[in-house]
Amino acid sequence: MTDILLILGSNIRKFRKEFGWTQQVLAEKSGISVPFMTQIELGRKSASLEVIQNIATALNISYKQLFDDEGFTVNKSMNLAAFENQLSQAILNTVHEEFQKLQVNSKDS
Repeated sequence: MTDILLILGSNIRKFRKEFGWTQQVLAEKSGISVPFMTQIELGRKSASLEVIQNIATALNISYKQLFDDEGFTVNKSMNLAAFENQLSQAILNTVHEEFQKLQVNSKDS
């Protein structure tokens, strides 16, 4: 993983969370699959410039903001595996919360 992929993924996740969106919502608005969005946020996959622009447009920000490393909290001394585990856990928690909402909504129907 390169630092730029981690910065990009972290910023996408940060802006997505500010909107209160799930990965599914942002993926749909950006025209990509949820698994691909997950991989981008984890810094495991790079995205084309077109996909990055689509994500920025969906978030109503400039694509440059997605590469801003000023607020990036991971430094080189941090164990990247620990960072990845924390991010993966946060994603799993979000999926679990959405699943629970679906179950509650289906019971109410």
